[in-house]
Amino acid sequence: MAVIGAWYLGGVCCEDGEGCACEVLSARAEGLTPAGLADLLRRLGGVRSRADAHRAAVIAEAERVDAARKEGFRSTTEWLAALTGESVPVCRSQIAVASALEGMPATRQAFAAGEVSESKVRVLAQAQALCPGQFAQDEKQLVAQVAAASAQQVPKLLAEWKQNTDPQAAEVEAERLYRLRGLYVSPDWSGMLRLHGLLDPESGGVVQTAIQSLAEPANLDSADTRTPAQRQADALAEICRRYLDGTPGTGSSRPHLNVTVPWNTLQQGHGVIDIGVGPIPAETARRLGCDATISGIIVDHNGVPVSAGKARRVVSPALRRALDLRDRHCTHPGCDMPADWCDAHHILHWANGGQTTLANLRLLRLSHESG
Repeated sequence: MAVIGAWYLGGVCCEDGEGCACEVLSARAEGLTPAGLADLLRRLGGVRSRADAHRAAVIAEAERVDAARKEGFRSTTEWLAALTGESVPVCRSQIAVASALEGMPATRQAFAAGEVSESKVRVLAQAQALCPGQFAQDEKQLVAQVAAASAQQVPKLLAEWKQNTDPQAAEVEAERLYRLRGLYVSPDWSGMLRLHGLLDPESGGVVQTAIQSLAEPANLDSADTRTPAQRQADALAEICRRYLDGTPGTGSSRPHLNVTVPWNTLQQGHGVIDIGVGPIPAETARRLGCDATISGIIVDHNGVPVSAGKARRVVSPALRRALDLRDRHCTHPGCDMPADWCDAHHILHWANGGQTTLANLRLLRLSHESG
């Protein structure tokens, strides 16, 4: 019977530094002190890593004996996905780690002992694939460093190792990462806009810094109740809005959204309006109309446009400059966001008879606007 760390292939666990795995898995959390809960979580993490190592060994053995094809599957990935219900990318990653571990004895030993997690093993495997020879020489030292580091520190630690080991290979890897960049933007079934993708380190650093500059709690009103994820989403939209506004003082401006709003909807602020990528509340359309370029369009009884008025700015450039000079920043209590990042907001909306005058305008940051 083959032994893998503290686990037997027959499924029986034994005592090790963390105690019996069965004992750890059956331990109850109720009644434990905070220190006891922390200790249990640490021990469960070790058990999980040992189980993942056992799993990797089983996958490697399945690959060796070609179990998938003997069971009628085209590949181990397909077989594993059908067996576990995991997605194909997840199974492919697990197989890659299992295969890499065959040539990583120190990593395999630490994995089986529960000293490193599967996510850390995955990063070590990537480093091994880049420089197999040098990795074999440095493996014990690297494993010890990775075991002691946090998950956030591991990529940087191994990136420094790669750069020192083989600068040319590190440059090749940087170029590979750059080619992998991509951003996908698509409407979600629920009406939201979905973003996902990858940015190369340089571009990612620029984007992260820009978003953090607007989303960091230290830069915000203490009464801001948005979640961190909501703050970051709002920050990204605000950065794009500023770009579309153009550089202050140049008079340049690009359209942000083209929204067609029935007059009665604009007055009442009830219902929703489809803007192509999804619906927005009519109240949001009213808010957008506070500081926009508008055109009046007359339609016939079938909704076909028959005439259109000349486009004009609701808040003229001269009036906006006066507003910026007067308010200087967002007028919401406790918020000092600069004028460049605010919109002109009607106190009494112009669709309800409010005048577009300095006395009826105030600067507000988007997240504070309510109608």
